[in-house]
Amino acid sequence: MAKADILTRDPKAIAHLRRQLIRGRLGLIFGSGASRGLGFPNWPGLVGDIAAHCDVNGQAIVKRFVEIGPSGAPITRSLASITQILFNEFRQQALARKSLQPPLTFLDEQRLKTEWLKIVHGELYKAVDPGTRSEKIFAHPYLCAFRDIIKKSPLTVNYNFDDTLERLLLDSRVGDEKTSTRGYEVTDKPDAQFQNNNGVIYHPNGYLPFVFEDGSSADVVFSDDSFQDQLISAASGKHLNLSNHLFRNTCLLIGLSLEDVTLQNLLRQNAVGNPGNVHYIVHFREADQADPETEEIIFRANFSSYNLYTLFLDSAGIGDLAELISMSESSFALNHRPDKIKFVYYLIGSIGSGKSTAASKFRSLITYDEWIDERKPELAVHESTLPADQISNINPWIAEQFRKKNFALSAHKEGIHLVDRSPLDPLTFGKTEERQEKARALIAKITDDDSRNIEPGHVIFLDCDLADVKVRSSLKHKYWSDQQFQELLTSLSDVYGSLDRSLVCTRGRTATQVAHEIAKVIFLEKYRPIDIRSELSKYANKVDA
Repeated sequence: MAKADILTRDPKAIAHLRRQLIRGRLGLIFGSGASRGLGFPNWPGLVGDIAAHCDVNGQAIVKRFVEIGPSGAPITRSLASITQILFNEFRQQALARKSLQPPLTFLDEQRLKTEWLKIVHGELYKAVDPGTRSEKIFAHPYLCAFRDIIKKSPLTVNYNFDDTLERLLLDSRVGDEKTSTRGYEVTDKPDAQFQNNNGVIYHPNGYLPFVFEDGSSADVVFSDDSFQDQLISAASGKHLNLSNHLFRNTCLLIGLSLEDVTLQNLLRQNAVGNPGNVHYIVHFREADQADPETEEIIFRANFSSYNLYTLFLDSAGIGDLAELISMSESSFALNHRPDKIKFVYYLIGSIGSGKSTAASKFRSLITYDEWIDERKPELAVHESTLPADQISNINPWIAEQFRKKNFALSAHKEGIHLVDRSPLDPLTFGKTEERQEKARALIAKITDDDSRNIEPGHVIFLDCDLADVKVRSSLKHKYWSDQQFQELLTSLSDVYGSLDRSLVCTRGRTATQVAHEIAKVIFLEKYRPIDIRSELSKYANKVDA
């Protein structure tokens, strides 16, 4: 899939990922698929190699549990379970060789773990040629394309044991970097404090660098008890840093199959607690193996369960994705149409519909609050209760708020923008016969007398009923009469009812549930912007007014 094809199929993903990189809020998460072609075995191969090691002698175990069971069929056991069995076999043989009897001292137990890790390390790097290693890394289909992103990202998570990413950054140092830094910071501790703000690589399953003595982990997550311990640790808050990383940033997952139970747990926690924060996962497939029906099923399942937007790419496509993300704004504008990756969404609804609360769930997007300046206290009461002179002062102030928001919107050429209220909203307040004058004043103010356009956008309408509006408004200390609330609901229907819009029902839903529905509109529905200026002009010129 070429860059242009990726842009055509997933423009919102490119817009979002590019913006998050600029903000320093994009993180990468790598799995074993990223090491393909660098000489490292896959997990079944690594388990088999460990079993064949002379200090383990576990081929019969693998054969019994994976290949042929007692009845001629495999005994269903996970690779993690088999690894645990292999370690126990190694331990028993090591105790016999060393004439050790349980219970062991702490140091003796640690020596056994070190020997075991050296076996894992040796089999992991067995086919890796140190003389050609750097050359192979730089020839990888896409790793080099992510180099600058890794350097800029607050945290890169690597579920692999190997130090490929570290080697990439080490060998990419230039100038003074060669005498002042390795080019990265690495940790395997879930609660570590980081010295750097970027270029940090975290190995949650453990770290085994090419030089074993250069910071290898005390243990690795490679067996059933290790995975269970890690899951328990995640549940008890030990992985708070990683959980916060997923909560605060946008992550792109590469080379992962979502089989890691701890990662599943963390992603699900984020999806439930932070539904406006969407992450991305690359689902690898060869260019000639596209299956649209299956891909749609996978896409919907990942989004529903984990808030994951799935990108279906081959190796070359992953490299193109990295280049699209990291390309400067000027280079992108030169090579691609920047208007393809700008999306504006106007969030509309009655007072008390939950607009502002829902918008606060989407801080990974470019969001615009209801008001730019300090809110006028008069806005808390119904317009019919205010004297005419106060209303005449409030209307220009409101128009100025929309002018400022539109000015900020116009300055951006890219990104996904979520705006609390649209410039049509003032028409839903006050008397119907005042809409023409309001529309003319809004156009003049927002456009600076036609010196700029009003940004078009896709309207997301939060549909609610009177009972919900009254309850939610009371939480913000607003107490209008039923008639006043109903008038506003009717006016909203008058102004927006005939426009193309996405309807999100808020009845009986929590703010979190509403945010999830809004996320589906933004990331799953086709972008359908309306011409706000044109709609205001209809009222200003008394057409359909």
